[in-house]
Amino acid sequence: MQLTKRVDGESYLAFAKRVTEALQDGLIDYQEWGEAVLGENIYSEENTRRCAKFFIQFVQNLENDIIEQIDDEDKVAEIKKAMEELKTERLKIQTANIEYNANARAEARSELFNEQIIQAVNRLEPIRVKHINHKSYNQGKTGLLCISDLHAGSNYEIKGLYNEIVNSYSFEIMQDRLWKLIGLVEADYVEYDNIIVGICGDLFENILRMNSLTKLKEPVIDTVIKTSEFLCQWIGELQNRLETNVRVVTVGGNHDTCSFLGAKPRFEEENLTKLVTKFMQIRFDGNPYVIIDPFTDVAVINIQDVSVMIEHGEDSNLQTTLEYFSNLYNIDIDEVISGHLHRPESKAVGITELGDKMIYRVGSICGCDTYSKRLRKAARPSAYFALYEKGLGHTWSKNYYL
Repeated sequence: MQLTKRVDGESYLAFAKRVTEALQDGLIDYQEWGEAVLGENIYSEENTRRCAKFFIQFVQNLENDIIEQIDDEDKVAEIKKAMEELKTERLKIQTANIEYNANARAEARSELFNEQIIQAVNRLEPIRVKHINHKSYNQGKTGLLCISDLHAGSNYEIKGLYNEIVNSYSFEIMQDRLWKLIGLVEADYVEYDNIIVGICGDLFENILRMNSLTKLKEPVIDTVIKTSEFLCQWIGELQNRLETNVRVVTVGGNHDTCSFLGAKPRFEEENLTKLVTKFMQIRFDGNPYVIIDPFTDVAVINIQDVSVMIEHGEDSNLQTTLEYFSNLYNIDIDEVISGHLHRPESKAVGITELGDKMIYRVGSICGCDTYSKRLRKAARPSAYFALYEKGLGHTWSKNYYL
């Protein structure tokens, strides 16, 4: 039976009541109700809504009046009980329909948002790649270039003891430091067959605490899109200048997670760096020289027979982190490389076949900020480079100060 069609033998009042109940249950909308009850929509949507509200009350009053005219008290009690049960069941239906419609709307918005992102990315000019004959050292050497804690979107000045500027930061300064990094790596002219770029989290400032608000000058999502495109251009230039294949491994950080101000817990799955990774995958699709690994919160990769774990490093005791993942996945991890503390440091925690079992902290691109200054853990902005050789392991490393 169609909800808005009158059946044979059904009185107009019974039909109007049935259609009105369907409206209350969320099975039809006001426009469909108006067309069914009145034959056509002669009122605006708002007036139709008001008519429906009036008719709902009219039907309720009519039912109450009919019940009051019945002399049999037991019959009245039976009818009222049946009506309450019917009301309860209809409330269940209404709740289910509300949840279904909310989920449907959320899914539709999500699909539309994803489609619009893909369309927007595809409208961009393609990343320009120089088709060059890459150097073929074939010496079993891989370079690992790690950057961390960009905190894109931050704008601040840190002043020193004599009111001098210790560190200034903005999106433009972040760009300048990363362009400078390419020049520094290129100038060393280290020989390697390929290079891995490790992005160790906290790409964005995001809003985790009140002082984040004072640093942000634009909406976080705008910063995400702008940063994603800049990183694509930066990786493309890195590949061109160093004349080698590039693999990009990206992990999320605590500032990258979506959360309301001061809300806990934050869920690792809701991470803005996922958008960046997807953006880069779309932009470099079909590029034979650049590979973008899928997003992950922790990555374990093999570099010339050295098992290297890349993560953000919120845990203050990275040795515990190393042991946890080693035991969880039953794997040997030779090195942990992380960021988070905004300063470079290293520590030996054991031995391996090719050297020491090491923990490395990567410096930040943003450098000293108000938070690190308050913790008395400030350091110059920097990035980290390491060289791995077949049969020798980790043979050389350097901090590039920016």
